[in-house]
Amino acid sequence: MLINLGAEFGTHLESNEIAIELVDILNKIPEDDFILDFKEVIFVTMNFAQAYYLAKSESSKKISEINISDSIKVTMGAADEAVNP
Repeated sequence: MLINLGAEFGTHLESNEIAIELVDILNKIPEDDFILDFKEVIFVTMNFAQAYYLAKSESSKKISEINISDSIKVTMGAADEAVNP
């Protein structure tokens, strides 16, 4: 299932609460595979990114990301390394 993050959660993903809410919603949907489309997302904080990767690692769902801008890749990559060393 493809999810447009910008349309559903906004173009600025700034808090850990948004990340936790996102993965909680995915966990309640009967689908097993999700693709999160970051196409419309312009900004992500380290708080969001770390909470996202932590919640993702605790989920039984297969969650992947597409269309991440280069600037967001830097933040997401650092958060992924911090959560999953």
